[in-house]
Amino acid sequence: MPELSIRKIIEKTLSGEIRIPSFQRGFVWEPEKVAFFIDSLYKGYPIGSLLFWRTNIRLENERQLGNYSLPEPTKGYPLDYVLDGQQRITSIFSVFQTELTAVSTVSSWMDIYYILGSSVESQQSQFVPLDANNVDAKKHFPLNCLFDSVKYRKATEHLDDQTKIEV
Repeated sequence: MPELSIRKIIEKTLSGEIRIPSFQRGFVWEPEKVAFFIDSLYKGYPIGSLLFWRTNIRLENERQLGNYSLPEPTKGYPLDYVLDGQQRITSIFSVFQTELTAVSTVSSWMDIYYILGSSVESQQSQFVPLDANNVDAKKHFPLNCLFDSVKYRKATEHLDDQTKIEV
């Protein structure tokens, strides 16, 4: 399988191509770990590989992806079942997707925000999980709007031009 971008992971998950077999454990990462993972992606650190089992056979039992029920496949087969990397794929999908609504609160999920004014050279994480009540729009930029042009425009309308370039 070729390299998967964040956008491609989201697309393949939304189309039902990426699935979680029932023998995988559930999503267990705490919001702080997700924020550190996103920071590693942002800084270009190695995050390990993803391992899929590509098959034309639909498993009888599957897991949901974190707090999301996976949609039925739209393209038919083959399907890619995640064998290794489910925590990473669930984190990417949960942070960036904008189409599905969470069906449960399996974990203590919080949205992840970029700390405006952070430096990529900083050793500290430039991302933070926040409850909606603790968000300061002047300090925190929501990652869940990056793939939704309307939400992105709304999230950046109050920012000055230089900050918009940095985001």
